[in-house]
Amino acid sequence: MTGIRDPIEVLLAARVTKEQFDRVRILHPRLVIRGDPGGVAIMTAEEAAAHNIGISGLDYPEFRPDLDYQSLLARAEVLFATRIPPDVVKCAPRLRWIQFTSAGVDHLWHPTLGEANITVTTTRGIHAYPMAEFVMSCVLAFAKGVPRMLRQQREHLWEKFLVEELLGKTMILLGVGEIGRGVARLARAFGIHTVGVRRRQEGEPAPEFDELLSVAAMPDILGRGDYVVASLPLTAKTRGLLDDRAFRAMKPSALFVNIGRGRTVDEAALVLALREGWIGAAALDVFEQEPLAPASPLWDFPNVLISPHMGSDTARYMERMTEVLCDNLVRYAEGQPLRNVVDPREGY
Repeated sequence: MTGIRDPIEVLLAARVTKEQFDRVRILHPRLVIRGDPGGVAIMTAEEAAAHNIGISGLDYPEFRPDLDYQSLLARAEVLFATRIPPDVVKCAPRLRWIQFTSAGVDHLWHPTLGEANITVTTTRGIHAYPMAEFVMSCVLAFAKGVPRMLRQQREHLWEKFLVEELLGKTMILLGVGEIGRGVARLARAFGIHTVGVRRRQEGEPAPEFDELLSVAAMPDILGRGDYVVASLPLTAKTRGLLDDRAFRAMKPSALFVNIGRGRTVDEAALVLALREGWIGAAALDVFEQEPLAPASPLWDFPNVLISPHMGSDTARYMERMTEVLCDNLVRYAEGQPLRNVVDPREGY
């Protein structure tokens, strides 16, 4: 363990801009920042493929053969990363803290992290604004008939039809964290009645919701939702939570939006729900397997909007991510509690 004045080796294994890198570099006298604005890839493409680890995205660095990433990793006490090798504990024996770039770590967690007493933190909270806008764009697109308008435009067809108003509709929000609350704030601005469903019996007050219920009430309230929005993390309790019973309980006209984790949904049940008309439409940013297989029937439903897991990918994503990193780096250097610490028992 380092002393209060000892230098702290920090390895940036995720992309940041030059401005953000320069800011991190001068944050605190104890911090020794290794890397550059491009970040240091800590796995080759072959290593990632061997472990079925996806390394595409805005924040993953390009691999540079000129860098001795193994030596840098071996010296790191702090790792800022988007992906990690499964043997990171062995590769980084001095590692004490990982700051991930994502809000969820279900796809990144390894039991060895807990065994090695490595603190893991996330960027939970930075996705609230863009994801809330994404959800409302989906709601508005289907309510105002945008998919039909686009089809008619391609066909040069002038045909009027009735569209819906959002005023007076009901939205069921499965998950009342930062993203769920962000969606609820925007939804209420449109006159939508918001019902939050939380996994825990008790929690912080959530004034963004008109009603706040426990997950035990989910089967009884899904049928009230004109819009059902899932922003759930993936845990043992949420895996496959949205199954055939859940979709059967929804309104035949309901729009289902998933911005949480793909594996919280039984995808076969969702396909059946769309095919049989148990629900009206779906907007999906996440899937059981990503990328979504070309043969998936979800591609071909006219009432499905598919987003390739990019609902929060805006130009400001890295800016917000760096804000969390900087705050936590100063906290760590000064021995203060870190933000967004993952509970290894819960996985979030």
